[in-house]
Amino acid sequence: MTNPIRHLIRRFCKDETASLVAEAVIMLPLLVWWYVGGLVFFHGYEARNVNMKAAYTVSDMLSREDAAVGPAYVEGLGNIFAYLISGSGSGSEVRVSVVRCTENCTQGATGRVLAIDWSYSTGSRPALTDADLPGYEDVIPVTPLGDRVIVLESKADYSPAFNIGLTADSFANTVVTRPRFVPKIPWDPSL
Repeated sequence: MTNPIRHLIRRFCKDETASLVAEAVIMLPLLVWWYVGGLVFFHGYEARNVNMKAAYTVSDMLSREDAAVGPAYVEGLGNIFAYLISGSGSGSEVRVSVVRCTENCTQGATGRVLAIDWSYSTGSRPALTDADLPGYEDVIPVTPLGDRVIVLESKADYSPAFNIGLTADSFANTVVTRPRFVPKIPWDPSL
């Protein structure tokens, strides 16, 4: 009796025929999950990259201004930022601040003092104040005394298209640019 059972077990172990349908049923969900997961991860990195490039573009646009700007101009920059990231995020906002160094501006100096010329935000974030500037010591580079830099902070919310383990997040970028053609960009609240 044991010989026929052994023979059946050996024949089963040596059998190399398979059913394509059974293999497809086992592997198809795994392949679909892997493909969709790859798309979601790629889209997340792409959205992050698009947000960063849009922030640099908007900051560069502002750095080329040679006339006074106002709330309407900064709101327009916010609209341009939202347009540039369309499809890569939502809930976008920008905060633009012009910062100058007032004391101890040389390389390696301790106790550098920064001051705000003006600041404006298109979203729910409050405008940057002098009290907030110590947190920006590592972001704002060393500048000559009285020189000004534009600090553009952008934020855009991102949520993945499919739930594969990634959570909704927001991309934040801080770009520091020096005005190109004028020593400072004046603020006019009536514009």
